[in-house]
Amino acid sequence: MIAWINGSLTPIHNAKVSLLSHSFSRGTAIFEVLEIVTNKNGTALLGLHQHCQRFFNSARAMHINIPYNENEIKEAIVTCAKANSVANGLVKFFAYFDDDIELTIIPHLPKVSLAIFCIDYAHLHINIEELSQPSRACISSYKKLDPYTVPVHAKVAGNYVNSYLAQMEAQQKGFTDAILVDTQGNIAEAATANIFFVRGQSLYTPTLRSIMPGITRMIVLDIAMHDSISVHECDIPADSIREYSEAFFSGSVNVIQPIESINEITFRPVPGAITHIIQDKVAAIIHGNHPLSDKYLYYF
Repeated sequence: MIAWINGSLTPIHNAKVSLLSHSFSRGTAIFEVLEIVTNKNGTALLGLHQHCQRFFNSARAMHINIPYNENEIKEAIVTCAKANSVANGLVKFFAYFDDDIELTIIPHLPKVSLAIFCIDYAHLHINIEELSQPSRACISSYKKLDPYTVPVHAKVAGNYVNSYLAQMEAQQKGFTDAILVDTQGNIAEAATANIFFVRGQSLYTPTLRSIMPGITRMIVLDIAMHDSISVHECDIPADSIREYSEAFFSGSVNVIQPIESINEITFRPVPGAITHIIQDKVAAIIHGNHPLSDKYLYYF
């Protein structure tokens, strides 16, 4: 596998960082993950512009000066994807402090590096359909990080300790996914996905106050607006889950994942009617068959 690091393609084994670097020991690296898809029109990056915008938003939140502009990053991702002949897979790219030895809380020499990895699902032995199978979720005892403590809207490595602990707890209890509640008692998100609920013919999803502004979440909201599906961004108290008839996660890898149950509360059928509609419309975008396809697909 070939990586792109600071302007050059190099074998993956050359992608190294010092154990004493700031981003490794302090968790200050920022990153993005997006899909590479192939349809009748060719191979494309899903939500590339939107992921790049969020990448730069994360950089500003973390006081990281990325030494490349958006167009240069897009070109580098395409170069890496072609070098690895990826047709259906993932892109993961990072910006990080690339110092050899940094023991202070603020890096003295804040040199920033950019690394890009493009990996085909076949290489990872991942069946993407399995990742979208109905979830058996639980409410985690770990609360979602409060936005007054860290920039929760930034996709920064250190924030994911919160997700890691919640997901480990869920798996140890026999569930497949964790749902975190914010410090005010409202549903926030899953470990690596946003969440939607359905009541009647309407979608309900948490506000952006305490959650990662997901790109797939953005796509779902755009679909709802384009196709006249009622959607409400609002507080969803954890004790109100029984009021809803369906629920699903949205994310860059699981895309639209139906939720079968949350704790002892079950949703039937799975997927529900509205969830199925959203699944079909997101699939239509990916396959180049929806008016929003041009907005989210970047062919190369």
